[in-house]
Amino acid sequence: MLSKSAVRKAGSVMRRQAEGKAAQEEVEQALAIVSAFRASFAGPLEAASGELANLLETHQIQGEVSQRLKRMPTILEKITSRESKLDLSRMQDIGGCRVVLSSNEISELRRLEACVRERWVEAVRRTSDYVGRPRASGYRAVHVVVEQDQRLIEIQLRTQRMHQWAQRVEGLSAAFGTNYKQDGESLVQEYARVTAKMYIALDAGEIPVHEDRQQFERLSALIAEELAGLGKNVGPMFGGESI
Repeated sequence: MLSKSAVRKAGSVMRRQAEGKAAQEEVEQALAIVSAFRASFAGPLEAASGELANLLETHQIQGEVSQRLKRMPTILEKITSRESKLDLSRMQDIGGCRVVLSSNEISELRRLEACVRERWVEAVRRTSDYVGRPRASGYRAVHVVVEQDQRLIEIQLRTQRMHQWAQRVEGLSAAFGTNYKQDGESLVQEYARVTAKMYIALDAGEIPVHEDRQQFERLSALIAEELAGLGKNVGPMFGGESI
């Protein structure tokens, strides 16, 4: 079993390596520890995923469960750049599960959230409600961090529209070679925000306002033009529900 202090030290070494202040030998040792720490999430992640599948079946909730281990380059980028003060031993999303509902019902999402809380009870370590309080980027979901077999597992809960929004932004990030998932002021991020506004209106049973629809069409056309200039296939980027 890796100690927290060893994992914490390995993260510190990788930060010093990013600054050009670490010896190659200690970097190699640190990388081995980070890799072993990442691998230690596989079992708890599988267990949490199985528990979520059982929850859906037991409570007759229609949805799909998926899981992933955060890639090594992403872990290293997060602790050396995006969140350089983060203690690696306390990173909450190395192991992640996601449940995407078959519907767009917010009430069903809340019912699922309650089931997750009831299943893990005192093992719930943190909840982030990006549905009640969407991120500035437009991102919406409920994140529940639970402790499963001594490892922190992040559980993301999404409706179909929330998942479609995330897939669009991820697809555009891949197409342009830029991470647009964070808050920002680019063309794609402006498109993401107006798309989120329209989806929120649809979730409330309302018709998106004319100004937002116009903005959506304008931004969609500009992005499609830029993608075409790069020789990218724009079709998959704009698939899904008509808005």
